[in-house]
Amino acid sequence: MCVVRHVLTPHLKYSLNIPMGYKIEQYEVTVEKEIRYVYKDSSFIYITNFCNTPNYSNIKSLGDSILQYRFQNEELTKQINEILGKPFIAVLPDTLQLSGMNSKSLFWKDIKIGKLSIGYYNVPKERKCLFDKSLKTIKIKQKKM
Repeated sequence: MCVVRHVLTPHLKYSLNIPMGYKIEQYEVTVEKEIRYVYKDSSFIYITNFCNTPNYSNIKSLGDSILQYRFQNEELTKQINEILGKPFIAVLPDTLQLSGMNSKSLFWKDIKIGKLSIGYYNVPKERKCLFDKSLKTIKIKQKKM
């Protein structure tokens, strides 16, 4: 394992212990950014502030209600509840963890922490514990604006 430190946005830094042997891929659109630590077997660890994550289709396979809950517009949900005068729609908690196995029998995990998502994709069974351990080491530092 090695420690990686990156700046995801000007106000958000993180550190994470990840398995060795990765190649970094970065994606950026305006203020949204995603960093992937990609391995030769096509598995990868990601951290992103994109609305959708690399595990969108895996989360969708859990069912429409989970997909809508995970990717809800939190501000709109809060406004609707306010208009209705009661919590009619459950608001997504600050932390939500979803995981499973894809159609290729490879493991995936998505953890939403506030506006940030961290997870892994296409992980074989023999490396799942290693990747789970890695995600638990996330440290996020946020500067106040």
